[in-house]
Amino acid sequence: MSYPRRKSTNDILGLFTKVATTNHFELEISAIPDPLRKYIQKEDSRVSSYFIQRELGLLCKGADIPGASFATAQVSGNYMGIQQKYAHTRIYTESSFNFIVDNGYKVIKFFELWQQYIASAGEVSLDKRAYYTRMQYPDNYKMPIMRLTKFDRDHFQKVTYSFINAFPINIVPTAISYDSNRVLEINVAFNYDRYVLGEVKSIKGTDTSKEQQSGDGEYSAAPAKPEAAAPPQKTNETYIRRGFDIRASGPPSETRGTVFRTP
Repeated sequence: MSYPRRKSTNDILGLFTKVATTNHFELEISAIPDPLRKYIQKEDSRVSSYFIQRELGLLCKGADIPGASFATAQVSGNYMGIQQKYAHTRIYTESSFNFIVDNGYKVIKFFELWQQYIASAGEVSLDKRAYYTRMQYPDNYKMPIMRLTKFDRDHFQKVTYSFINAFPINIVPTAISYDSNRVLEINVAFNYDRYVLGEVKSIKGTDTSKEQQSGDGEYSAAPAKPEAAAPPQKTNETYIRRGFDIRASGPPSETRGTVFRTP
């Protein structure tokens, strides 16, 4: 029988004084697709690349550390009276980010123009009565990498979440009123294909014609296809007919075989 272990306050004091806090983090938005960047700067030149890469992340007041869950399937009958569940799909939840709005409203314009570009493939003027939307190709509006780094006051211990192919799926309505004067903020929910725990520099493509997935989860070069053998050059032809081997030169010799022609 095991008993609870006795520990003094000094033994566990160091454990509870070295805890992570919630008010030290940094959001990095850098590598947006080139068609999206050109569209935003064409619509409003003040939303520059410098603002997107250097200032927008600093205006992020709050963020959600991403989470994930598994979709499962239930199996019965492998063991009598036991029901088992197995994971078949990993589901990534949306992450919400809270931004402080600058007095030039560049934060609002950036996300509004981003969503406007996603639905701009119809190429119809916004003031047309018969306006319609058609979505852009995902590679044109999904951000390859967006990073959220959580650190503490010492700046040495940190954890980084790299969002792959992120884009704003929802801009939450913000209330404004005459009642009180406060800083304007907006909340933006991002969807993404997946996230990676750690820092990812870039996303590498996979050429399926040259690579195949091996059993250990890594990609290895596919075996080269054997080249077709060159047809042999004809020399003396052999005819086998009814048990005789008749060559182009020399007397026939008795063989055992079926009637066919070989080079």
